[in-house]
Amino acid sequence: MVSKIIKKIKNLVSLNKLFGKKVVHVEAPHLFGEELKKHLLRYKSKCYCICPSNFEYVNSFFGIKENKKEFSALLKKYFLSIKDKGINLQLHVHLSTFPEKLSFRKKEEMINSSYNFFMNELKIKPKEIVFGWYASDNDAEEIAKTLGLKVIKEHFHIYDWWLK
Repeated sequence: MVSKIIKKIKNLVSLNKLFGKKVVHVEAPHLFGEELKKHLLRYKSKCYCICPSNFEYVNSFFGIKENKKEFSALLKKYFLSIKDKGINLQLHVHLSTFPEKLSFRKKEEMINSSYNFFMNELKIKPKEIVFGWYASDNDAEEIAKTLGLKVIKEHFHIYDWWLK
């Protein structure tokens, strides 16, 4: 049973690596930014970008030396540099693996904060959002829709940290 699950996961990762090069979930640009830039220029990929609202997620998963304010400035600088190369940037927000356990207010705060980061700091009006782990609920999807965002469900993609 466990070996079948592991085989399915390996097959999915292989398929994503093969077919997902045109879509990147950007979660650790502070670690893999140069590798990501090379990949983006080669494949003209669309990027679903993590925002400062996910500082705690990024810190626990990858580690961050910067504080939240410095990390926000780092993201802004990096995303503006790839925006200038013509790369399509969209939202990527990790709410929770169990979003139904979060309050409506918390979901709204995280999604709005990410949207506002794009609008105010990057001068980009995002059109799409991918929720981390594809974990969303009706509340999260309604919040996204009120902002004019199309919720993108499962799709082939790679992660920036796979480029290391």
